[in-house]
Amino acid sequence: MINRYNWAPVGGVEGKRYVPVVRVSFHTEKACYQLKGKAEDINNPTNQVLSISTQKTLDAPAGTFSMTLAGDTWFRSQLIKSNDLVVIQMGYQTIKGEETSTVMVGLIDRVRRTRDVDGGMATSVTGRDFGKVLIKSNLKFYPQIGGNSAKSDKFFLTNEGWITLMSYFTNENVMKGTPAAVLDNIMRFILPKLNTVQWTVWDEKKASPVAKKIDVTNVLRYNFARVDMFLPMILTADQYEGSLWNLMERACVQPFTELFVDVRNPDEAWNKGSKPRVVNETIEQASDAAKAKFPKGKGYYPYPRFPFGKDNAVVSIFLRNTPFDKGAWDKLLAHEVIAADVIEEDLSYSDDEHYNLFWAGTTINPLGFDLKNVVPPLINEANVSRYGLSPLEIQVEGLSIDQDDQTSTTLLEGMSTQYTKKLKAWFENNHLFMNGSMTVRGKGDYRIGQRLQVSGIMKEFYIEAVSQTFNLYEGWTTTLQLTRGKDYKKAAAPSANKSATATATAGKSTSKKTEAEIKAEYHKVKKGESLWSIAAAAYGKGDSWTKIWNANKDMLIKKDQRNVSSPGQYIYEGQVLKIP
Repeated sequence: MINRYNWAPVGGVEGKRYVPVVRVSFHTEKACYQLKGKAEDINNPTNQVLSISTQKTLDAPAGTFSMTLAGDTWFRSQLIKSNDLVVIQMGYQTIKGEETSTVMVGLIDRVRRTRDVDGGMATSVTGRDFGKVLIKSNLKFYPQIGGNSAKSDKFFLTNEGWITLMSYFTNENVMKGTPAAVLDNIMRFILPKLNTVQWTVWDEKKASPVAKKIDVTNVLRYNFARVDMFLPMILTADQYEGSLWNLMERACVQPFTELFVDVRNPDEAWNKGSKPRVVNETIEQASDAAKAKFPKGKGYYPYPRFPFGKDNAVVSIFLRNTPFDKGAWDKLLAHEVIAADVIEEDLSYSDDEHYNLFWAGTTINPLGFDLKNVVPPLINEANVSRYGLSPLEIQVEGLSIDQDDQTSTTLLEGMSTQYTKKLKAWFENNHLFMNGSMTVRGKGDYRIGQRLQVSGIMKEFYIEAVSQTFNLYEGWTTTLQLTRGKDYKKAAAPSANKSATATATAGKSTSKKTEAEIKAEYHKVKKGESLWSIAAAAYGKGDSWTKIWNANKDMLIKKDQRNVSSPGQYIYEGQVLKIP
């Protein structure tokens, strides 16, 4: 087939060449194998990635990937094995150079050999992203193993292990408190004990990659929003056995919140500026208080993370309030798609997920009365007469927090009323939203839980799933599963008078700089800072640290010669850096 996406216009500009390219890095114990696929020259022997696809869905704990590699050497020589770490980057070769985004960081499930009808051999690799770790980490106790002489490394294999875990649940508030506090403690104290696997990773930014051993605390970061709910899960936690992911889901008060694992740019993951973030609500303060209370260091969060790809992507698990109220919706990062980007679309209106009777309650009911008799369901009678009765009932394992007193809870009927109203507001108009799928020119930074604005039909959507498909012979496309499609308005363009004023102001020059401007050009290094964090504060992007390095490298190298081989890694408190 013709490589029809090589010359695709971007942003409506014709004539610019954008050649699809993928980079796949296998981090094994012996080496880092860096493979590529570039659609421009299908006969180039360096094109070892023949095809690759990734799939990430909002309601699935783990994303998936599959790829086909040229030849069977990878299989025959066992160069790559199950549970090796994989980094997948996708982008374009442009006139400015290669521009890629980290699409997925995951672990291999299976490596197999395939043969086509002509006798050609290939290697097929499948796997999942780091949600796999949470699925495969299981709480299961074996009192028969270990006996009375059990050590701490047999935490989940003995009666003593069970008692130790219960002491976490009871004494350290692991299983009671707000969802963020519960999840924070699970991530820091339970996950590192359940998953002690170490992966070998290689720093690809160095000319000669160096191997390093990392564990789950280096890879899987987290960001949990404040949710005004008290979870007395301690009442049932001692009976729980199962995957860690299912335990975490119990703490999430879904569908009022979303819990998902994804790869994000550091700016979107946790920038402190006005740019869109994955979690825009106030971060749970109880987590910060708990971090100060418990030990820090290897095996505990926070611990230095290992960045991936050219964009220093972060692998994180996020908890956030479902962003379907206008304030939260407007804060989501939005992508704009023009008609030239769209390859296929299949959009419709449907009543498949339409509801018209709503009720929310709790599985914990210490008062003993029938909550539905006190808080009756809310109903949209007009929709019932048109579509028939479609009930939506949700029970959560928690109680609403009284805003005036964080140590107490409201009456059950107060919580039930509040969340019943939310259910009705979020779901009763589903049949009026446009839903479906859209296939567009490949783009690596589409992410689940973001917005998509389609200027051709003036609709904006919620991105529920992202599928990336690259084929050496056909190019690269992205398919998006979209929900909640509704009208939007473009931001008004500035008036001619405002533009003229702005231009005139910008054209003015000043003979002297103010004291504030002079101070802004320099920065005194504080304890714990790095060029990355300083650049993030100064420019809004940590990967702009090279600007600061180039402006100060002579001074920094003179201070510490190690900066020659490791640019900018050795800076000291009190140094004054020029900020260009």
